[in-house]
Amino acid sequence: MKEKFCVGCCKKIITPPLGTPLYGYPDYENRKAESVHDDLYANAAVFGAEVPEAVLVSLDLCTMQAALADRIRAAVGEKAGIPAEQVIICLIHTHSGPCTAVSGICDPATDPYINETLIPAILKAVGEAAADMHPTKLGIGTTQSLVGINRRQILADGRTVLGQNPYGCFDPEMTVLAFVGEDDKPLLNIIHYGAHATASGKVPAITRDWPGYMVDRMEALTGAMTFFINGAEGDVGPRLSSGRTTGDLTHAAEIGGVAAVDAIRAYRAIPGYRAVHFRTVTGQVTLPYRPFPRREEITAEMAEMEGKPMAGLDLRKYQVLKQRLAVLDSGGEIPVSRTLGQVLFAFNEAVLVPFPFEMFSEITVRLRQYSPFGHTLGLSNANGTLAYLPSKEQIPRGGYEVRKFTESHIFPMADNTDDVIIGENLRLIEEIFAQ
Repeated sequence: MKEKFCVGCCKKIITPPLGTPLYGYPDYENRKAESVHDDLYANAAVFGAEVPEAVLVSLDLCTMQAALADRIRAAVGEKAGIPAEQVIICLIHTHSGPCTAVSGICDPATDPYINETLIPAILKAVGEAAADMHPTKLGIGTTQSLVGINRRQILADGRTVLGQNPYGCFDPEMTVLAFVGEDDKPLLNIIHYGAHATASGKVPAITRDWPGYMVDRMEALTGAMTFFINGAEGDVGPRLSSGRTTGDLTHAAEIGGVAAVDAIRAYRAIPGYRAVHFRTVTGQVTLPYRPFPRREEITAEMAEMEGKPMAGLDLRKYQVLKQRLAVLDSGGEIPVSRTLGQVLFAFNEAVLVPFPFEMFSEITVRLRQYSPFGHTLGLSNANGTLAYLPSKEQIPRGGYEVRKFTESHIFPMADNTDDVIIGENLRLIEEIFAQ
């Protein structure tokens, strides 16, 4: 008898205590949670032919170091009885949750939130999902959504700042993967779209931001567990009525309501449900580094900055320049590329492609164009976060995201990393498509 494809799903609260610093803006240590607007969750979906074969976990958090993501993937794999490589951990990128990305207050080795709240909740959700798997069918619906807008606003003097750029690239496609039981009863909805979850701005409240409104409305409508997976949001912010990329809780409710209407429209556009052809593929993605600068170039940049007030990106740049000098002083071999592990999940004509970056929207729009799948869904902040990944054409424009890409790493990625990562993932997409 042929085994049936099954899904198990469960969510657990991961809301931190009041007083927790809220991450997502440079001064996060001074912005502490005074209230809980809505709870944060660890959302787990377990997939397989009657037994677990793969796990997708979506966390209502901002970003996560690769080391912590690897640690969680290993624990999830052990819990589900599968290899860690068959686990995807992705984050919705709310800027109103606890920090899990940098050292110090959120060091994975010492942070009680990670050790006592986050990881136990994830493992409990995965365990319960794996123990309650049901045969399922899949329906896929899409719609065009204006929830997001390019946030790289170009001023009259040519500077690029965070705001709204009505002429810039963004991905308007919203996709709903809806899993139902053999009796057609809704089991699980996964909503995919790409936009920063920054509508609520720097309010001192814990919140999932605009995706929370969308998820809650879909759950209420369908009766099925629902969660969000963020797409290419590196250069996309919420389309707020203020014309800005951040606001307050009123703005989050405003755009969250629009997102809810769009998600429901995509859900109702599902043409039908059918048996699931599920497959996975694992491999490696090798990305090039920029040529390492000469000592003279580094010292010249440092000399130009010295004597001037430094904070934020400027301070980070100066620190990185010092670290690059230390690399040269060490006399060690300078790497020319970085290799990352990769895993793809495919469900019928849909494929999930994790990116450990906040990638610009053009990257996944292009990947979708080349892909043989009808629905190619890139996931940002997935299996770790290595900051922004701009498209090559945007690098000369500069701005916040580009500076993070070029100046905040000892070994920055090459300018054509967008072309390379598309090609590397397309190779794996074609492999999984052939299964």
